[in-house]
Amino acid sequence: MSGRSRRENSKADKLAEYRRAREGGKRSFKEEDTQIYDEVSEEQYKSIVKGRLQQDDFVEDDGVEGYMDNGMDDWTGERDEGDEGCLTRFIVKKRGKADAPKARPRPRAPSPSVAPSISAYRPKVSAEEEEDFMTSLMGGIAAPTTSASTIMNKMSRKRKPSPDNDFSDRSSPAPHDSRSYHGGPSIADASSDGVLDDGVPEPPSDDLYMSPKKKVRITSSGGATPAIDRFAKLEVTSDYASDMSFDDLDMDAFMDVDDDESEVKPSVKVEARDIKLSRDTKPGPSGDLDAKPTWLSVYDALTVAEPDTLGPLNATSTSSSSTSNISVLEPDGSLRFFWIEYLEQDGKIYFVGKLKDKASDDWVSCCITVEGIQRNLFVLPREKRCEAGEDGELHDTDIVPTQLDVHGDFEMMRKQVGVKAWKGKFVKRKYAFNEKDVPRGESQWLKIVYSFSDPQIPMNACSPNIAQIFGTNTSAFEILVLKRKIMGPCWLEIKNPQVEHKGVSWCKVEATVTDPKYVNPFSETDPHAPRDMPPLTVVSLSVRTIVNHQENKREVVCATARIWHNVAIDDPTPPEKLPCTVHTFVRPLDRFPPNFEAQAKANGKGVISPMKNERMLLSSLLMTIYKADPDVIVGHEFLGVSLDVLLHRMRDLKVDYWSRIGRFRRARWPNIGKQGSNLKFLNGRMLCDLASDGAKSMISSTTWSMTEMCKTHLRSERQDIDSDDTASYFDGGLSTPGRLLTFVRHCELDAHYQMAIAAKVQILPLTRQLTNLAGNSWNKTLNGGRAERNEYILLHEFHRLKYICPDKTWGKKAAAAVKQESQDDDPESVKTTKSKRDKYKGGLVFEPKRGLWDRFILVMDFNSLYPSIIQEYNIDFTTVERVDDDETGEDKIPEPPSSDVPQGVLPRLIATLVNRRRQVKSLMKDRTATPAQLLQYDIKQQALKLTANSMYGCLGFEYSRFFARPLAALTTFKGREILTHTRELAESLELDVVYGDTDSVFVNSNVTELSEALRISAEFKKAVNDRYKLLEIDLDSVFQRLLLLQKKKYAAIKVEDGSQTSTEVKGLDMKRREYCALSKNVSQYVLDQILSGEATENVVENIHDYLRAIGENVREGKTKIDDFIVFKRLGKAPEDYPDAKSQPHVQVALRMKAKGGSSRAGDVIPYIFCLGEGEESAKSAQADRAKHPDEIRRAGSELKIDFQYYLAHQVLPPIERLCEPIEGTDRARLAECLGLDPAKYRTSVGGPDERAFSSLDSQMSDAQRFKDCQPFLVRCRHCKGEIPFAPLDDRDVSIVFQTGPSCPACQNSISVGSLIMQLEAQIRALIAKYYEGWTECNDPTCGHRTRMMGVYGRRCLRPGCRGTVSFEYTDAQLYTQLRYFSSLFDGERVIKASKGRSTAEQDTLLALVSFNAASLQALSDCIEKYLDQCGRRWVDLSGIFSFLKI
Repeated sequence: MSGRSRRENSKADKLAEYRRAREGGKRSFKEEDTQIYDEVSEEQYKSIVKGRLQQDDFVEDDGVEGYMDNGMDDWTGERDEGDEGCLTRFIVKKRGKADAPKARPRPRAPSPSVAPSISAYRPKVSAEEEEDFMTSLMGGIAAPTTSASTIMNKMSRKRKPSPDNDFSDRSSPAPHDSRSYHGGPSIADASSDGVLDDGVPEPPSDDLYMSPKKKVRITSSGGATPAIDRFAKLEVTSDYASDMSFDDLDMDAFMDVDDDESEVKPSVKVEARDIKLSRDTKPGPSGDLDAKPTWLSVYDALTVAEPDTLGPLNATSTSSSSTSNISVLEPDGSLRFFWIEYLEQDGKIYFVGKLKDKASDDWVSCCITVEGIQRNLFVLPREKRCEAGEDGELHDTDIVPTQLDVHGDFEMMRKQVGVKAWKGKFVKRKYAFNEKDVPRGESQWLKIVYSFSDPQIPMNACSPNIAQIFGTNTSAFEILVLKRKIMGPCWLEIKNPQVEHKGVSWCKVEATVTDPKYVNPFSETDPHAPRDMPPLTVVSLSVRTIVNHQENKREVVCATARIWHNVAIDDPTPPEKLPCTVHTFVRPLDRFPPNFEAQAKANGKGVISPMKNERMLLSSLLMTIYKADPDVIVGHEFLGVSLDVLLHRMRDLKVDYWSRIGRFRRARWPNIGKQGSNLKFLNGRMLCDLASDGAKSMISSTTWSMTEMCKTHLRSERQDIDSDDTASYFDGGLSTPGRLLTFVRHCELDAHYQMAIAAKVQILPLTRQLTNLAGNSWNKTLNGGRAERNEYILLHEFHRLKYICPDKTWGKKAAAAVKQESQDDDPESVKTTKSKRDKYKGGLVFEPKRGLWDRFILVMDFNSLYPSIIQEYNIDFTTVERVDDDETGEDKIPEPPSSDVPQGVLPRLIATLVNRRRQVKSLMKDRTATPAQLLQYDIKQQALKLTANSMYGCLGFEYSRFFARPLAALTTFKGREILTHTRELAESLELDVVYGDTDSVFVNSNVTELSEALRISAEFKKAVNDRYKLLEIDLDSVFQRLLLLQKKKYAAIKVEDGSQTSTEVKGLDMKRREYCALSKNVSQYVLDQILSGEATENVVENIHDYLRAIGENVREGKTKIDDFIVFKRLGKAPEDYPDAKSQPHVQVALRMKAKGGSSRAGDVIPYIFCLGEGEESAKSAQADRAKHPDEIRRAGSELKIDFQYYLAHQVLPPIERLCEPIEGTDRARLAECLGLDPAKYRTSVGGPDERAFSSLDSQMSDAQRFKDCQPFLVRCRHCKGEIPFAPLDDRDVSIVFQTGPSCPACQNSISVGSLIMQLEAQIRALIAKYYEGWTECNDPTCGHRTRMMGVYGRRCLRPGCRGTVSFEYTDAQLYTQLRYFSSLFDGERVIKASKGRSTAEQDTLLALVSFNAASLQALSDCIEKYLDQCGRRWVDLSGIFSFLKI
C-alpha cells in the first residue's frame, strides 16, 4: 500500500504546484515517473489475491448498486477515468514473456519559443476566488471517500479563469479500440481536452480539472476529431497581397516566430454538463452572440473605396533614383514646396511637406534639408571692466572696455569651449525685458555667428569685459523661421535645390539647400504665388491591445488604418461622405474561429487581413502607413497609450522598418521615453490626438472618452467593449466567427469616429490658422503648445523691430511650465500652491446679493477686457518703466505711460488682430458667400480672437519666456479699477448692481418689460463707453430670472431673440464632473422648478413629490448604472499620491494599471461607490468601495451600488444648496422625501443664538479641526526668509531634522531660543487680536464693522440694517489656534499617528522625536502656559454644582 500513499502525497504536491502556476508563478517541465504501477512477482500477486478473498467486508458501497470484490483484476482494457487513487493497480512481472508491458514513450520537452495560449490573456482570478476554489479542492481530497460517483463529481469540476465561473461535469469517454490496458494509457487518452496547444505535457487525469486551457466539451459520437487537426488544415488567405507589396521585407525574418509548432495528437472530446451551485454566478451575455449590434448600421453606411486604390509599390521608390520619374522643378530650377512639419537635428532643419509632380499631376511628399544655419549670439559689453579681487569676486574698475577687449574675451571663450571659427561685428539692438543688469533701450552689441556643428557656449558665460551673452541656446528652427519670416505652414520657394535621394526620409522626393537664404516664403503680393493649400493624406489609426498576464505586457491584436487621400482640410464635407480605404490587421491569440478567414475576405467595407502572429501584423501595418504616406495621423489616446504599446512591441519583436511610423529613416532604436512623451517617433507626420491637451481645449467634454464624444458631437451611440473581455472575442473554440468579426468592425468604426470628431470640431483648419498667426510649428499647436504660440508671435514681432529677446529656459523651469499648463483645471494643483503668496492680484469679484431675482437682470460685459486695457493704457515692455519691489516684498504697481509715448508692440499687435477679425466678420455678412467660405471665415475669426485674448496670458504666466509681472499686475489693477468705477456709475444712475465678476456687472433693471430693460441697457452702455477711447461695454445677455447663490455660482433664465428662452448655469454642482448623472438630473429638475415662476407652494410641492419618486426608483434598482458614475481627474500619476488610500479615483486608477490598463496624469477616472456582500452604507466616501463601472458590470450581483450613499451625498447636498433661498422647505424635509433619516439632517433654528450643527470635536480629524488656523511662521535670521513650521510627520516640508531645526533655503540652523521668542510673539499678537473685539454684520449688503456694542446686544448698529453682528475673532478660534500650535510640537502624537506607515518611516519619526525631545518640550511648555490661562480648558465643578447642599 506504500504505492497508494506515495501517489496521494504526489497528488497534493501537484495541486500546490498548479496553484502557484495559477497565481502567476513559472511553469516548468518535469519528467513524469514512468513507473506508475507496483511490480510484483507471480507468487506475490497470488498472495495478494488470496488476501482479498479472505476479507469478506471489502464492499465499495452498501451492496445494492455496488459490487463485491472477487479478488480478480479487470484486464478488459476498459477503465473509468479518475479511478486512479481508488484502487491500486498492479502489473505482473513475468520474465521472458512477449506480452511484458512496455514503458510509455517519453514526452517531448516544450520549446521555449512556443507562443502562449489564450489562457495567458484571460484576466487573472482574484485572490479571494482563488482561495475559495483551492479550499474546496483541498477539502475534497481530504474528505473520506464515500462513492465512486461522488469522487467523479468532485474531480470533474473544471474552473476557467474568466469572469463567468463555468463548471462542467465529466463522464467517462467511449472505449478506444486501438489501445489496451497492457500498453498503458497515452497522454491523449488520459485527457479529455486532447493535447495542449503550448506543448506543455498533459498532467495526469486526477489533476485535469486544474488546467485553465480550454472548456470541456462532450460529443455523443464515439470518434474523436482533434481541434488542432481541423485548424491546421485551414488555409490563411489575405486580400492584402492584392494591393500591398512586401518585396522589400524579409518575410522569413518574422515568420520564424512560429516555426515551433506543438505536436498534433488525437484528442477525445467530452461533453460538459452544467451543475447548479448554491452561489450565483454571473450570467453570460444575453441573446445570440452573433446577433448584429445596432451600431453596425453606422459601419454599413460608410463610404469605402476599392481596396486597390493604393496600387502596387513602385520598386524605385526606395532607391536613390526614386526621383527620376518625378518632375518637380520649376522652369527656373526652383522648387515650390508647402511645408507641414519639421525635424531639427545636428543644426540642420528637415522640412517635410507636399509638392506637385508635374509629370503625373499628383501631390507627393517631399523632404527639404536646410544646411548652413548658423548660431546668432549677441554679446553685451560691460559698462566698466571687472577684475577679480582677493575674495574671488568680480569688482568694477573705472576702465571702459573697447571693442577689441570684447573681441579678445570672446576669442578666449570660444577656444575654451572648442568653437573652431566665428565671425562678429558690432550692431545696434534694443532690449526691453526683465533682466535688471541689461540696459533698456538701444545700445551697442557684438553679434557673433558660428556653425551649429561647433559646441554651444554656456548661457551664464561672462568675462571681465562681457556682461552677458544672449542666444546661446536658440534653436536652429527659431533662427530660420525668424530670419526668413516663415509664419507657420505655408508655400516656400526653394532656390538652387539639389534634388537627390539621400535616404534620410521615407518621402518620395528629397532635396538639399546649402544656404538658408535660398528658402523664402512667397510674398502675399506675388500674383504668381500658389495660394491654395495642397490636399493632405490623413490616416485614422485605431489599435486594440490585450494584456499578456504571463509576461505582464500589452500586445497588439488588431489595428485599423482608415485612409483618406487628397483631403482638403477646409472642405466641410463630413468624412463619412468621402471615399476612403480601410486596412485592418488581426491576429489570433491561439487560432481563429472556423470560417473567419473566409468571412473576413468577403467583407465589403475594407480589407480585413488575418495575420499569423503579432510581428506580421505590425510589419503589415507599417507597410500600409508607408504606402499611404499620410501627412496626419488621427487617433484617440494615441500618444499616451497606443503609440507606447506599438513602439515597445516593435522593439521587442525586432520588427523591420519600424521607423516608417514616422517619415524619417532611423537605423538604431532611440530610447523610448515615458508614456506620452514619444512624439519624436512620428517626426514628419502630424499627430491629431483627440485626447491631447490641445484637442481638449477645443472639444467640450467631461471625460473626453470616445463614447461620450460620439454621443455629444456626433449624436451616435457607441458601444464600449470591456478590455478584459477581449480574450473572449478571440476564443478559437467558438463555433462561428461572428463575435470576432464584431470586434474587428468595432475597431474599424472607431477609426471612422476619430476622424468624424476631428472634422466636426474643425481641429485641423483651426490649428492651422492659429499656427499661421503665431509663426510656429503646426504639430506643436495640435499637441497643446499654447505657451509656444504666444512666444513665437512676440518673437516674430520683436525680431522685426530688432529687439533682443529673452532666452528660452529649459530643465526645471520648463518642466514646471508644462506641469502648470496641465493642471490649469485640476483642483489638486490648487492645494499645492494655496499657501504661497499670490504673485499679483487678479480680477475683482463683487460679493453677490444672494437670492432669487424675478426682474430683468442686465449682464453688461466689457469686450476683451484685458486686451482692451493693454490698448487703452498702452501697456507694453517698451512703454512701462521698470519698478522694483518695496521693502515689504509686495509688488509695486507701475504707472501707465503718458499719452505722448508712442504705441508699444503689444498694443499694436493686438490692434492688428482685432482689426483683422473685424474685416473677417464683415466678410461673413456677405450673402453671396458659400457655406464653405463661411466656414473658413468663421475658423479664421475664431483663431484671431483666441490669439488676441491670449496675449495677456504670456505676461502673467510665470514660466513664460515673456513673463512680466509688473505689466500683468498693472493690467489687472486697471481691470479692478474699471469695474469699481462701473458699479459707482450704475449706482449714480439709481441702478442696483447685484453681482460683478472681472469684466462684467449684473445690473438689476427693476422692470418687468423687456423693451424697458433694453432701453436702460442702452443708456448705461453709452454712459460707460463715453469714459474710454478703446474700452467698450456691451449688453451680453438679459436674464428673466436669476438665482444667485455664491461667487461664480448662479443660474438664470436667459432671453433669446426676444421670445425664446434658455437656461444658463455657471459654477453649480451640476456642472462639476465629481457629481454623477443622477445628481445632475435631479438638480436640473429642481432648478427648472425654482426658475419656473410658479407659486412658491407649488414649486415646493413639486420638488418634494419628485424627490420621493427618485428615492423609490433608486432603491428599487430602476436607475441605470451609468447614472451613478462619478468622474474625477488625476492631477498627477496615481503612484505619486501620498494619500492614495483615501482617494477613490486614485484607487480605481491603480487597479486599472494593475490589470495592464492606462491611467496617467490628466486622465478622467470613472467610478461608482459600491457595497460588498453584507456591508452597510458608509457615512463617508470610502476609497476602497469605489469600483470601476466595468467591475460592476462583470461582477453581477456580488457588488451592489451604495444607494444610501448616493442619496445622502450626491443628491441631497446640491438640491439643498439650490433650495436655500426657497421658503417652505429645509434640509431635513428634503432628506425625508429622499427616504433618509430626517433626524440626522435637522438643525436648530434658535435665532441669534443659533449654534452650528457639527461633529463632536473628538470625532474630527486634525485636518478638519485646524483647517482655518494660521501657520506658525518662522523667520530665518540669516537669509531673512519666512517659512511655515510644518508638522513633524510631513517630511517634505518640515524644517525639523535630526540635527535640529534649520532653514531649508540657506541650510543654517535655527536656535530653539529664536523659535520660542517668535512663537511667543505670534501668540501674543493673536491674543491681542481677540481682545480688540472687532465685530462684523452678517448681512452681505451691509458688512458694517465696528468695536462698539449696542444696547440690543447682537443687533447691527447701522440704521435700517436688520442683520446681526458677531466677533471677527472668537475665543473658540483662539483656543483652536493654540491647540494647533501645541500639536506641532507633540512628539507622542506624531509617533502614535505613524503606526499606519511603513517600518522605515516609523523609525525615522521615532529617531527625529528622540533627537529633538528637549527642543520640542521647551516649545510645548511655551504654549502650555497660555493654554492653562484659557477658560475653555477648565471646568469649574464647584460653580456648576454650587446650588447643591449635602
